[in-house]
Amino acid sequence: MQVTELPINSLINSYRPKAIANPTLSTLIAELGVECQRAIALMHQLQLPNLSDRQKVDVLAELNASIIHLQSHCDDDLQELIADELENIAD
Repeated sequence: MQVTELPINSLINSYRPKAIANPTLSTLIAELGVECQRAIALMHQLQLPNLSDRQKVDVLAELNASIIHLQSHCDDDLQELIADELENIAD
């Protein structure tokens, strides 16, 4: 199974943190977990010894897209939601 075939929507619920009350933050963290797993799976594919050049191109392209998604996902909004959650815990 290639990474692109993973049932992403069904994975989100398995990554949803139970300890986070804010549903937006919970969803963003779950999506972050899924995308991190996707990047890790792609990196593991690059460790396979007999990848064809075409397979390498496909995996590297998907890894690049995953990295861009991770970078855009970890924006100021996510950081602010985490800061709000930390403030709520401290109160």
